[in-house]
Amino acid sequence: MKQRLNPLRFQTSHVAKVLVTVFALSLIAAGFLCETPQNIASGLWKIVNSPSILITDYFAVASMGAAFVNAGLVTLISIALSLFIKTPYSGSFISIMFLMSGFALFGKNPLNILPFFVGVWLYARMKGKPMARYTSAALFSTTLAPIVSKIALTAKLPLLSRFSLAAGIGILIGFMIVPLAEHAFSTHMGFTLFNYGFTGGLIALVVASVVKALGMSIETSSIWQTGQPAFAVGYLLLMLCILGIAGLYLCGFTFQTFVRMMRHSGRAPTDFVMTDGIGATMINMSAVGLIGAAYIFLIGGDFNGPVIGAIFTAAGFGAAGEHPKNVIPVMAGVYLGSVLMVADTTSPGLQLAALFGSALAPVAGQFGWFYGVLAGFLHSAVVLAVGAPCGGYNLYNNGFSAGLVALVMVSTIQGFSKKRIS
Repeated sequence: MKQRLNPLRFQTSHVAKVLVTVFALSLIAAGFLCETPQNIASGLWKIVNSPSILITDYFAVASMGAAFVNAGLVTLISIALSLFIKTPYSGSFISIMFLMSGFALFGKNPLNILPFFVGVWLYARMKGKPMARYTSAALFSTTLAPIVSKIALTAKLPLLSRFSLAAGIGILIGFMIVPLAEHAFSTHMGFTLFNYGFTGGLIALVVASVVKALGMSIETSSIWQTGQPAFAVGYLLLMLCILGIAGLYLCGFTFQTFVRMMRHSGRAPTDFVMTDGIGATMINMSAVGLIGAAYIFLIGGDFNGPVIGAIFTAAGFGAAGEHPKNVIPVMAGVYLGSVLMVADTTSPGLQLAALFGSALAPVAGQFGWFYGVLAGFLHSAVVLAVGAPCGGYNLYNNGFSAGLVALVMVSTIQGFSKKRIS
């Protein structure tokens, strides 16, 4: 008798692959729709020749079309890596693919991410474990991609020496970051979804401190394109709506499973594909992304590389912990902080804080909306202070801030609570 195919397994392994591949190809198609091939080629050259220190908006450095194509290429490279080492496609992996796409609009490119893959591969070899176990680490570790670009482009050494040093540092970081991330996770206990942002921040802080101690200067970056270009907004909303409609189709045009999904706290590790299915997960990803876009519209913010990248990242984590119920309180807290602080609500740092601050969604999911608002409020203050000491080397700067906030809040809540957090 022929064995019946498990529908959930089929959807996870095939629909998820189709989802991320179509998304990557749509980014490249969008790039070529708004720019000529010549402009895209010259723009990609500008991108790989940019130090990419946070914040470096590839829309402004190159062009919208080149930035979209760069994001598509980085995503395809990530997909190729996952297929080559036979990585299972789960909700957490979908979130990583969207994160890679998002940050390839302001910091990552096909060249500055590669050394980290080699470093993590060497770590896997040393441990005698399959590389598939460390795919997430290989991709998340590219948070420190600006270090590779900065050394390769600005170190006062001959060309070959610069490139060799940059690659060597990237490989070393990739080798080191896995055990550091595993230890860092135990400190915040999964209450921030950007664990590698927290780990990357610690490494960046050490690197920046060494650079300063050696008498070298660290130049921060604030390249930020303002405005709401119609093509970029249209593409973003179209992709999010298609994602939601496709999810509805897979769910039989019912929101029941999506609504049930919001019973989860979102505390890492959470995988909505495994718990609620790919269809409900896609609906949730669309909802989280549209909430982020609505926030930017409401405050009159900008739709540029970093903001669209942040919305893609938030949508991606709609497969691995975020949902409207635990995201909205954190965003409300960031907005409250922006109203009370000196910095303007539409300043680059606070726009990104509202979107990336959703990393703290598990705090709201576990402890309620009040603590979610408080987490967002604290995050809005902390994130503005931690970027400079890290030299802009950590692209997941909001992840570093979220890790610090989660560590302080959860430790305090646990200290005053009679019930231990397990």
